[in-house]
Amino acid sequence: MTRLRLALLLGFLLLTTSLHPALSEEDEYEDVDDEADEAEEKEGVADDGDVVVLTDANFDEKIAAHKFALVEFYAPWCGHCKNLAPHYAKAATTLKAHDSSILIAKVDATENKKVADRYSVQGYPTLKWFVDGKDSEYNGGRDEESIVRWVKKKSGPPAETVDDVDKLKSLEKDNDVFVLGYFSAFEGKDFDAFLDAARVGEDVQYTQTTSKEVATAAGIAGDKTPAIVMVKNFEGYEREVVAFSGKISIGELEDFVVAEKLPLVMPFIEKNQEKIFDSGIDTHVLILAKEESLEPEADFMKMLRSVAAMFKGKLMFVSVNVDDEAASTPVVNFFGADASQAPVVFGFQMKKNKKYKFETEVNEANMKSWCTDMLAGKIDPIYKSQEPPEVDVEDNVKVVVGKTVDSVVLDPSKDVLLEVYAPWCGHCKQLEPTYKKLGKRFAGIDSVIIAKMDGTENEHREIDVSGFPSIFFFPAEKDAKGIAYEQGDRSLLSLTKFIKKHAKIPYELPTKKKSGDEPDAADKTEL
Repeated sequence: MTRLRLALLLGFLLLTTSLHPALSEEDEYEDVDDEADEAEEKEGVADDGDVVVLTDANFDEKIAAHKFALVEFYAPWCGHCKNLAPHYAKAATTLKAHDSSILIAKVDATENKKVADRYSVQGYPTLKWFVDGKDSEYNGGRDEESIVRWVKKKSGPPAETVDDVDKLKSLEKDNDVFVLGYFSAFEGKDFDAFLDAARVGEDVQYTQTTSKEVATAAGIAGDKTPAIVMVKNFEGYEREVVAFSGKISIGELEDFVVAEKLPLVMPFIEKNQEKIFDSGIDTHVLILAKEESLEPEADFMKMLRSVAAMFKGKLMFVSVNVDDEAASTPVVNFFGADASQAPVVFGFQMKKNKKYKFETEVNEANMKSWCTDMLAGKIDPIYKSQEPPEVDVEDNVKVVVGKTVDSVVLDPSKDVLLEVYAPWCGHCKQLEPTYKKLGKRFAGIDSVIIAKMDGTENEHREIDVSGFPSIFFFPAEKDAKGIAYEQGDRSLLSLTKFIKKHAKIPYELPTKKKSGDEPDAADKTEL
């Protein structure tokens, strides 16, 4: 997962720590260096079944030997890499059977820095697609099915030809959803536009046929060509064929696919995580309900489908079974929900990391009205908060919770530096000794507050966190906006300079510690 994607989805990923083991200190900092790992790194030896290990020494040779190659740059301690590994290995085996000339490989970027630097690898895992040695970004999904589909599309015809009913049945067995284009011949303006859409469509299989028998079996009514349909066979749903009625173009076909490619209500389970995150729909409606209410034929589920159908392509509806504690507990914690009150409904906007709570009786009319208002921006987001602690200063650092941000952080008479941290975050733990020194350094300055807030338990409308730790400076002024600290260096000196640069109230700060405890060498610089 790239850093950009992680930043975009961090709020939702916090909700799924059980699905994303990377969100733990152990995964982030564990140093894997045993004999088994060393054995894996032998040049060109197949690993994880059919994933080939590349190194600085053999990288160019192996890439040059294959027209197509998908390469994962990983770190042994990275939880997202560990999560990807079984899907990547299965995809490698499937693709080897499909076309053994396609290379599926991986590089330990922490050990092979020469090649990692060449391709500007900055986050893990980073996946690159090579065609005749030229690289581009892999932007497909992270499950076996998505990887296989993406590689097949990039290495072969964008749409698979279906020339008999048996092949159609096989496609339906292997795919929950696919697009079928029926043409009188594989030529012409409409067919070319269909192929253009197929080339850019990353997450749904496109197929094509000139067979009337195939078209009829797929559910295409009549003999008129061109005709395009989406065939859907989602678990718990009856087989459905949806006809495309727009102009055959990339834009209109993409909109059609986004609206139709998922079931109306997506269960929140591990195998669906990539489909949820990569749906292309930014705002989600999460329904926490008991298992019996979420059965396909339950009246409650029928109601949800009716509501979801009204907002197809605009909102993604996700069902959370509160009787499954492993799946529901992270969701309950993220939203601060009371599972005993199920059904309960929340909204979540990924890009803005905003949460919304449904406050009235859960029925069809109320939900349709609420969803309409949420899309129109007429509903206020909710923010989670702990209760203020009895002792709100630790080692000269003010402890802030969501409820006290207004009175402490946004106090117009104070310049405030706020660290938003996560208890499990290794980077936060590394920063802690420096942050305590910072608190001590400013302990005698009444106009400056050094503060911290647990971002996993507390939120506020003025604090937009995309990763941990996040550091913001709120100047002493009315309606202050946080100034993000974006330097990579989190030293005592850099943080002190950052405060001095943005503080509104003048102060005099001693450059030497009175305790006799010498400052770090880098911190002796005069401020």
